[in-house]
Amino acid sequence: MAAPKKSSFWHTRKNIIPNNEAAAQLLGVDVSEIERMDKEGAPAIMERYILLWDKKHVGDEDWRGWMFSRGALIHKNMRWRPEHLLHAHRETEMIGELKTEIYKLNTWKGVAKTVKKLISKRKWSLIYH
Repeated sequence: MAAPKKSSFWHTRKNIIPNNEAAAQLLGVDVSEIERMDKEGAPAIMERYILLWDKKHVGDEDWRGWMFSRGALIHKNMRWRPEHLLHAHRETEMIGELKTEIYKLNTWKGVAKTVKKLISKRKWSLIYH
């Protein structure tokens, strides 16, 4: 006895979203509807939606090589989730602040301020030791 034939929707979905619950959540249907579409086929738009969800290139020259796939932003096999992007943004801000401080230290006013602080700390450490 041959195994029942599966629809093209099933083949597409199983490669991209093997979990029935996740597929149902993505498409906005219940699990029984996913199972029915696996056997009988699904509207073409459902299959296209899954394919779009899988790999969607960002259509901008500056974003060449970036794509959205399965709920993440991807570039060169690196998955960028929102928390990664926020962390990178915070690091960039911190680097900017440090560069500003270094620039200030390299001015005469910055050097004088730093020396004054060091002398003040040195005075207090000599008094208490």
